[in-house]
Amino acid sequence: MAVHRVPNVRLRELLLESRWTGAQLARAVNRIGAESGLRGVAYQRASVHQWLTGTQPRGPVAHLVCAALTERLGRTVGLAEAGFDGGGPSDTVRAAGAPPASPRSLLTHLAAAALSPDRDGSVLTYQPTVEARSAARATALPPPGSTLGLRSHGSGGPDGSDHGGPPAGPHLLALLLPVFSSADQLRGGGHARTALAAFLSSAVPDMLAAAASPVRHTEVLAAASRLGYLCAFMHFDDELNGLALHFYRFALELARQCGDPAAQAMTLRAMAAQAYELNHPQESLSLARAAAELRLSTTATRLRASVLGQLALAEAATGDRVAAVRHVHEAFDLLPRIEGPAPAVGDYHRAAWDHHHALVQAELGDLSGAIKSLEASAARRPRTETRSHALVLGKLAERQLAAGRLDAACATWHQFLDVYPLLTSRRAHSAAARLHRRLLPHRRRHPADHLLQRAASLRLPR
Repeated sequence: MAVHRVPNVRLRELLLESRWTGAQLARAVNRIGAESGLRGVAYQRASVHQWLTGTQPRGPVAHLVCAALTERLGRTVGLAEAGFDGGGPSDTVRAAGAPPASPRSLLTHLAAAALSPDRDGSVLTYQPTVEARSAARATALPPPGSTLGLRSHGSGGPDGSDHGGPPAGPHLLALLLPVFSSADQLRGGGHARTALAAFLSSAVPDMLAAAASPVRHTEVLAAASRLGYLCAFMHFDDELNGLALHFYRFALELARQCGDPAAQAMTLRAMAAQAYELNHPQESLSLARAAAELRLSTTATRLRASVLGQLALAEAATGDRVAAVRHVHEAFDLLPRIEGPAPAVGDYHRAAWDHHHALVQAELGDLSGAIKSLEASAARRPRTETRSHALVLGKLAERQLAAGRLDAACATWHQFLDVYPLLTSRRAHSAAARLHRRLLPHRRRHPADHLLQRAASLRLPR
């Protein structure tokens, strides 16, 4: 018996409102799918025609369609508005970037999605436009008495001393932060991201809800915010950008709740970096500006330098040469004033500045300068930062090849391959895939052929 499908009038109306053709919508869905970490998303105009005639997209694709329309129209489009099954209030809320009712439900939801990201489109899709619009709101102080269900009020002493609450809460979080951070730096985000997501979902909600003094509760919020930031970055490194964005939002909200401008600036800077990497320059600029506008302590020199470096890159990507040059040099001037040991997350040093400087130079058309800065960044990068060192080497090799320096590019890519097998990082996998694609036209030359043979022995992704 033939199945009678009801045409999706709502989707057709949205398509008309967006002034898109079916092919344009399909391309937008493919792009957002790739940004969100989905592999093999390759829809065409015929797919959109099927959706318009009533066929329901499979898996998380309906959420990708809504994300594409949200980005195009500048307002939130939920499943129900797009005429897809399963639409409801919760879908609209999550599409708009608002968390579920409690930290426990949010973190449990994110941890489950971290294990099987292709099953949950509501947290998979990356929607930077929504986040950039809310950047200014996110840096504002929370309303008086607002806790968003994060705690039960305890009875600390009149001096704010600690009475009650899990005594090891903030200390446990602070102890685990460098452990997970070291794993990320040495092996990549894919190595332990699910473990950290599971820990956040199982332990942090109880710590946030426990009766505790204001001092203890603030300590828990601050420590949990930094762990949430790290979890977000690990998912970003594994190219699960929608999940990363949700963890970043969670970390940002906790930083707001405890009044920690440093954690807010660090998180917004990382979100700006994510938007830049995914080719959303205007969103990156909005987030970088929000980070730069926060009032930081005069002692937060390291953080201020990193924020200025990211702001310079966002300005360069949007064509503001004067501001980009000014801010990247202001960041450099702060480097000699950085003191104290490196933090577990949010470190910034000369090699990181060299990397920012190289990307700014590349955006401004100075390929030769970008190569020199990337060479400096690779040489200065601490060997404990294995993943970052590999990614810098990949970028350096690509630009050396673009400058016609095939021998130098192959030598750099050999250094990349020396550390690549140690990593569990989709960003590193993508860099390896680009190695293969960009060298194929040069395979008749001995250095390229030798490198491609070595790459083949490692079974690099293509």
